[in-house]
Amino acid sequence: MRSAGAGQKARRWWRVGAFAVAMLLGTSVAPADDGRLGATVDGLLTEARRLSPEIAARALDAGAAEAGAKAAGSLPDPTLRLTQDEIDVLGGTRRPKQIYSIEQEFPLWGKLGLKAASGRAQADVARAEGQGAEAELAEQIRVTFAQYWVAHRAVTVLEEVHETERGIVDAAQNRYAQGRGAQSDVLRASAALTRRQTEIARFTGQKAAARGVLNALLLRDPAASLADPQQLRALPPAARLAPADLIARANNPRVAAAKSRIAAADANRQLAHQEWFPNVTLSIGAIDRNGYGPNGYMGSVSLRVPLQWGLHNAQEDQAKAELHAAEAMRDAASLDVARAIAEATATLAGARESERLTRDQLLPQLDAAVRSAVASYNNGRIELTPVLDAVRDLGEARLSLLAIQLDEQRQLAAIERLIGGSL
Repeated sequence: MRSAGAGQKARRWWRVGAFAVAMLLGTSVAPADDGRLGATVDGLLTEARRLSPEIAARALDAGAAEAGAKAAGSLPDPTLRLTQDEIDVLGGTRRPKQIYSIEQEFPLWGKLGLKAASGRAQADVARAEGQGAEAELAEQIRVTFAQYWVAHRAVTVLEEVHETERGIVDAAQNRYAQGRGAQSDVLRASAALTRRQTEIARFTGQKAAARGVLNALLLRDPAASLADPQQLRALPPAARLAPADLIARANNPRVAAAKSRIAAADANRQLAHQEWFPNVTLSIGAIDRNGYGPNGYMGSVSLRVPLQWGLHNAQEDQAKAELHAAEAMRDAASLDVARAIAEATATLAGARESERLTRDQLLPQLDAAVRSAVASYNNGRIELTPVLDAVRDLGEARLSLLAIQLDEQRQLAAIERLIGGSL
């Protein structure tokens, strides 16, 4: 008894040790999330945002623009000047002298502030474009994940239909063997089974294609494995999808970028007007007379006189035209977003109603029709054709439901891209 108990205890401790080693190896070799990547869209979105080179590039563009704004609001470099006075004089009471001076230009009338404001607006444009790139990537991930889920689910649905049709083939063969059915029924049922297998192969290929696209978006080998998708995202309540509310709260990156361009263009317009007013340059210097008289100091003030009227008029006209163009682009972007939101919400509402009718009414009716037809065929009360038709109709309706759900996810992803956020 002691020997048996010791053996069981040893085996139990061996299992615990093996489990601990496996956990350590799994932790050291790969991230804990690898086995679940692909199961949900949220995990894919997190990974895509972390790895996307375009999002990283947009962030760097915004950083560069912000640094440029700081530079634009700074004074220009001063000028260090060395002057040698009368270098050709070699004799007499007057001797050459050296003047060491430094000059600094001061743009007045708020010009530096306007340049900085224009630079900050350009940085805001870069940030908005980065948000737009992220929104487009999120839409791609969401739609492709929905395609991945639909293809995976379609294979399951078709395999279930395939099993039903296999039962019909067996029933047709039994009836033929008993002399109660024709050989043509067996052949027709077998042909329906083969057609179902081709559909399974087609959706299996679509699932592999969606997996390859997702891997490519994650900068992974297209053939890398992903977990099977678990579920689609739940649709938000219809009350949250009112077009007017969505349009009012939309923070579309394209519209945001257009507004930032307006701010930049307005700052440039004001700056072009301020260029009519002169800048001031201050200079101070030290005079070295090389021992022939006392050393001294000097100072000067100079103005840049804006006499090139054609130049300044052209600059103002250009700035005003750019401002009007930016305002027109904002209006066009706002109209496009409003139109697209209205279209997407209406399409989504129609798809939701189609899903409700298909799921709650059509599928139960067709499922009951299949059960009734199969039972009647097994009892010899009907021919094969109504049975095959009923099974085909049920399979098509279940695939149609998946297509409707894919369209819902596509419209939801488009709405979220348009409003610049998740619902």
